[in-house]
Amino acid sequence: MKNLLKYTSLLFAGLLLVTTSCIDEDYDDSSDVGISDKDLLINVLNDENQSGELSNLLTLVEANGLTGALTSRRTQDQITVFAPTNNAFEILAAQLGYDSVEDLLADDDVDLVEILETHIAVANLSLDQIENGNFRSITTLSGINIPIARNTGEVVINANEDLEILRSNSEGNGTVHVISRVILPIRFNIEFSADFGADFDACNAVVDNWNVVNVELEGGSGWGCTGFGFEGQGIQANGFSDGAQIVDSWIISPSLQSNDVILNTLKFKYASRFDGPSPEVWVIAEEDYDAEAAFDMEAWTNLEVNFPPPASENNVFSDLSVSIPSDFNSGSYRFAFRYLSGAGATRVTIDNIQVGEE
Repeated sequence: MKNLLKYTSLLFAGLLLVTTSCIDEDYDDSSDVGISDKDLLINVLNDENQSGELSNLLTLVEANGLTGALTSRRTQDQITVFAPTNNAFEILAAQLGYDSVEDLLADDDVDLVEILETHIAVANLSLDQIENGNFRSITTLSGINIPIARNTGEVVINANEDLEILRSNSEGNGTVHVISRVILPIRFNIEFSADFGADFDACNAVVDNWNVVNVELEGGSGWGCTGFGFEGQGIQANGFSDGAQIVDSWIISPSLQSNDVILNTLKFKYASRFDGPSPEVWVIAEEDYDAEAAFDMEAWTNLEVNFPPPASENNVFSDLSVSIPSDFNSGSYRFAFRYLSGAGATRVTIDNIQVGEE
């Protein structure tokens, strides 16, 4: 049997910058949209949709005992349902390698209740509030937040650019948004990310916010932008130039601060070629960091990372994850990638850096 959670990363490639927190003081719940004396969300639970494009959702709701959560006349039960179409379930099944929706739903390893409850928000949210509000995530019945990103006038729900709200209905006591993709729970809440853009100018603009320190650079190249990132630009270091050269190059992140999200996990894409030492990941408390002073490696803490061996061809990327010790993530800190060469000259590339809470 397939484990659904094993495959969720397939849906989230090319993440945009996503910041998450519970609906807070920025959320305005004074709207009376959707308030009525009708059954809660009666606009979904009707004969037309029982056999129409929401039939898969409604069958699952009934089979998993969630009908009661959607049928109440109490105005305090102002909730929102994100309702995936049957086509959304078909797309999900295909992406996860199932032959049919029926096979997906029959898999005992799939936590259907958690998935369904993640489609039920515990606040009544109109389309305008989702698109133009200031909150950064939506709390759901499952307890797992749906992250919301608003970039360049567009809203991205659950870090999935393909997820669209096809139409909305608030005729019952609550609001239903019919959506084009199934919402899978995201357990990694991203607060900081860097994908280094699509061209050198965009990459350099990102790197300008970091600090590159070349402790030793006798040849080759320290950290800089490369067109051989995971999707577009990335950062790369290479100690080879007429043989392996001595290089000790650090690229140091901007200062990070845990607030609503505890920044306890660093994730990134990694690729390497040719023999030589693996890079290293280091971390330092912000209070111990001084960019103007002489570089002091003693102030940094080396983190254990299991880097894969160099690949036999270019651009073979692995997904790596590093836990940030609580001594650092309880306050402000910076992390750094350190590149070493001399005994060998592994060429290393890093892209799609994400820091958040796991």
